[in-house]
Amino acid sequence: MRYAIIAFFFLLIIIIFIILKSTSFQAKIRKAEEYLESDDTSKANEIIKKILDQKSEYVPARYLRALILMKQNQYLLAISEFNTVLGLPNFKKFINEIDIHYHLARLYSETKNYIKEIDEYRAILTFNPEDLTANHRIGHALYKKKEYKKAREHLTKAISIDPNLNDVYLPLGISCYNISDYDKGEEYLIKALSTTGENSDAQYYLGCIYQMKKEYSGAIDMFNKAKHDRKYFLKSLYQIGEIYFHLEEYDNAVEVLEQGLVNLKDKGDESNEYRYLLAECYEHQNKIKEAYHHWSKIAEDNPAFRGTRIKLESYEGILGNESLMTLFTSSLEALQPTIVEMISGLNYNIISKERLSPNEYQYKAYNIKRINDPPILIYFHRTTREITEDAVNEFQKHIASEKCKNGMYIATSKFSLRAKTVAQSKTIELYDADYVKRTIEKIQSRKKIK
Repeated sequence: MRYAIIAFFFLLIIIIFIILKSTSFQAKIRKAEEYLESDDTSKANEIIKKILDQKSEYVPARYLRALILMKQNQYLLAISEFNTVLGLPNFKKFINEIDIHYHLARLYSETKNYIKEIDEYRAILTFNPEDLTANHRIGHALYKKKEYKKAREHLTKAISIDPNLNDVYLPLGISCYNISDYDKGEEYLIKALSTTGENSDAQYYLGCIYQMKKEYSGAIDMFNKAKHDRKYFLKSLYQIGEIYFHLEEYDNAVEVLEQGLVNLKDKGDESNEYRYLLAECYEHQNKIKEAYHHWSKIAEDNPAFRGTRIKLESYEGILGNESLMTLFTSSLEALQPTIVEMISGLNYNIISKERLSPNEYQYKAYNIKRINDPPILIYFHRTTREITEDAVNEFQKHIASEKCKNGMYIATSKFSLRAKTVAQSKTIELYDADYVKRTIEKIQSRKKIK
């Protein structure tokens, strides 16, 4: 009986010791938390170290050490510590698991480990699919990874929960733009412009949307604002240049694009695209030497870029021939006497003419040897590009609309094989650069003799 009483008291002492010890740990943890809240991480860490020296797997202490490491910006160590806590048995008795996932998500974001960050927020969403923070942050993380469709899904969820999340409008607008949801993209980007802070991203992408919708005035306005940000300077100039090129305002396009030349890199697709557009504008202005200069710059980096080699070859043929250079350095208006004489040499008498563009003229003419024949339509096209079958088919439509019997296509370049086949089937006569060159040489020779 006496032994039983002794054993009972011994067990009671052990229980009391454990309780006191546990109470002591809890008191120390609370003290460490107070130090941590007041940013005294050294004292908090000292307490936690003593606890863990006695009980290395004490969950509250390990969790608090992870918080201390995070406070000290020791992110990788904090990540390791939080993951250790998740692996400890019965950790859920002390810590809310979702809190650990929140901390890990933030740490992975700080260390730019976006894949792990997304994994943590996905874990949070398994607990609560409507979690605002998880949807908000995972949307931003996916946006950074350029996974725009999934980003839109989560950001839309976040903004539906809290419409005051102003930092969502920009990534949501750009995400919508990149998945071709332009109406929503425009809506969110306009809202992004109304928020404080840097707006160049919203301005640039709004400009792209307006350009696509052919709202060119609004697009140019947005690009002019976005170009003040260095990262959008060249991109905005390029887009404005494209708009002016589409509108056939080549002088304006050149003026804009020339502003960016000093900022171009020597190599790379972006520089090549920029120079290519500028060269095309010069071409339409008949500034052959300037165009040739930029084609050459492109060829130094990538001779196969968008047929640059073929372009150079066609230009070399022009630059090396005085007769063709005359065609490309004068306006078509100034060249009308030469063109009329060229058409007369084919036994046709012009009865009307129409300017289609700075490089295109259309004539109606009668055959002077067959005066009873109906008029034909003659198309003069100044270009270095190869004439395709599409161009010949388009000319055939003009012949029909003008109620002409057949047509004649005169070009300062070559015709493709398919274009020649189509022309033959539609009774369209073709005269290429070789004919034009020979004829101009004859005309110039006659003038010299006179």
